Amino acid sequence: MTKLLSIADRVLMHLLNAVVVFANLAVMALILLLVASRMFGWSVVGMLELATISAMWLYMAGAIIAMRNREHLVVDFLTQSLSPKLQVIHEAVTSVIVLAIGFFFIFLASGMLEFATRRPQTTPALSLPLLIPQSAIVTAAVFTTIYALRDAIRACRAFSRIRNTEVH
Repeated sequence: MTKLLSIADRVLMHLLNAVVVFANLAVMALILLLVASRMFGWSVVGMLELATISAMWLYMAGAIIAMRNREHLVVDFLTQSLSPKLQVIHEAVTSVIVLAIGFFFIFLASGMLEFATRRPQTTPALSLPLLIPQSAIVTAAVFTTIYALRDAIRACRAFSRIRNTEVH
């Protein structure tokens, strides 16, 4: 099971890295073209919509990658000044709080998705479904919560090991 999860994680990271590269290039090119079109007085319809959709996917994919690498919510000044035992306790408490926030994120994203499917909306210029950028939020909610669950399990196991060594 662990090997299967490891393979799935690697595949997800390859996909997310591709999304980040593509979305980053798209945002850069679209904003550059948008600025150039304004400088030359051209009217280009939908350029900002495409840039915004690309940016949404870029930000959400970046959030997933940061959460996977445990770089998203890091304030290590306090943690470094704690004893090893307190560091484990701090990690467990922090992981459980982040997991709770992750479940809240999923709750909010599912509400947004439910509303979006009940009352579909499109972008003004290109009539693209708003589900495209909203799906980035739903994807981030699911995968950041999965990684938060992973971190909470690891932290609770470490906390349990510390408690067991104190008892014996």
